[in-house]
Amino acid sequence: MSELLTLSEGAVLTHLATRAELTDGTLRAVDDLRLWARLADGDGLPLAGGGTVRTVVEAGEPYLTGPEGWLSAVRPEEVVALRLRGGGFELSTTTLAGFSAERAVRVTEEFAQRAFEALRAFAEGLEPSPGVSIDVAVLGLLAKDPETFADPLPPLAPLLNGASLEVRGGRVGIVGAPWEPDSVADLAPLDVVRLALVRSALRTYGEGADLSRTLTYLGRSAAVLARIADEVEREPLPARLVEALPRTDPAALLLAARSAEGEGRSFEASGLVAEALALSPGLAPAERDAAEYAACRTDPGDPLPARAAHLFRGLLVYGDRPARRRLIDDLVGLSVRVAEPALADLALFENDVVGEFLDARGEWLREDEVRLLDSWRGTPLRLWEVLGVHDDRITLRDAADEAGPPVTLADELLPSQARPGDLMLTRLLDDGTGPHVFGHPFKVDPARREEMLALLTDPVDPYAIAAFFRRAARPAPPR
Repeated sequence: MSELLTLSEGAVLTHLATRAELTDGTLRAVDDLRLWARLADGDGLPLAGGGTVRTVVEAGEPYLTGPEGWLSAVRPEEVVALRLRGGGFELSTTTLAGFSAERAVRVTEEFAQRAFEALRAFAEGLEPSPGVSIDVAVLGLLAKDPETFADPLPPLAPLLNGASLEVRGGRVGIVGAPWEPDSVADLAPLDVVRLALVRSALRTYGEGADLSRTLTYLGRSAAVLARIADEVEREPLPARLVEALPRTDPAALLLAARSAEGEGRSFEASGLVAEALALSPGLAPAERDAAEYAACRTDPGDPLPARAAHLFRGLLVYGDRPARRRLIDDLVGLSVRVAEPALADLALFENDVVGEFLDARGEWLREDEVRLLDSWRGTPLRLWEVLGVHDDRITLRDAADEAGPPVTLADELLPSQARPGDLMLTRLLDDGTGPHVFGHPFKVDPARREEMLALLTDPVDPYAIAAFFRRAARPAPPR
């Protein structure tokens, strides 16, 4: 510790004080003041004027505390300057007028270099995080030039963010660094680096920037291209970036297509995918997209019920695309994985993904198909009681309306899986000739009948329904 104190002697670090910090009498030290939190850990360090500055940890984050009233002269949104001198801290405020831009650039360049080194070490499995610890980088700067922090510079977190770096939990990485290690566990080390660099280039794109290296990275790795394409569909690119993508590069065309798809312009996306495949036949993500777009065009010779089944399958594929997949994943996270096929129905209808499908791909649909899909949008989720089964027919009644008329429909699977008295949560959709079950029904314990009926209010909360199947039945009241 004495070596660190000697190395840090005379350095000043700054921090923008918030009203909440001043009310609590603490300074958050997870980023800007992280080195001082390291030095003040344990016994603490003396404060000029009296008292001791110590590090405390709250909710996993370090804070600096001092004697009563140690921050009384600081106002909200003022920049605090905390200097280490003679083995203790000197506290003041600063306006940062006339700070050295040259030294600020030197700091950001050092952090950028160390962030990239940390990314490579993480990719190789040598480090647990793709970012460099702020205190380590600050000490490295002081070792190279003790005068780096001799005068106040802007607080580190906003300074580094402004230089296209990310600050997460006291660490600094390049924009697009994979902060969740499990998210890249299936990628080769070189692809981890490529993925981060492509993300960084796309997220920090400036007018006239050279994208050639980015496209080279994409062209060299099918895994990275597939990952980036999915991410672009979830978060479409800015228009200026799409315009800058060369129409002569298949990877660039795929990204433009996915961006259009993410914004609901499937017809435009289809044309871009065709261009990409013309340049690079066999480009896997583009081939999958082309097949999906082609499937939107049904055979006019097929009767409407057959086309209805085809449309429902298309809806499921559409709901599983990157832009909407989280709707299913969120429901699965609240429920059980085996219920995913049934949860897909909730995601599609309770979030009006059917309406999105109509808006995005209506140009490929026939008039009767559009009318059918539009009718599906208003079809409610209901709890149905099985009254009887015979051969391929099943008779149901709305459990919320015991006096209501029964509904009989033909189905290849349900009659063999259901028994009179069973309760099924499903949506009966018109197939052009009458009601039909296209999705995967939930089977509901008869003992929980009223509990489920209470959830089927308008509008239905899909998250409450998903959670229902994870909870145990409520205990019966004592007699």
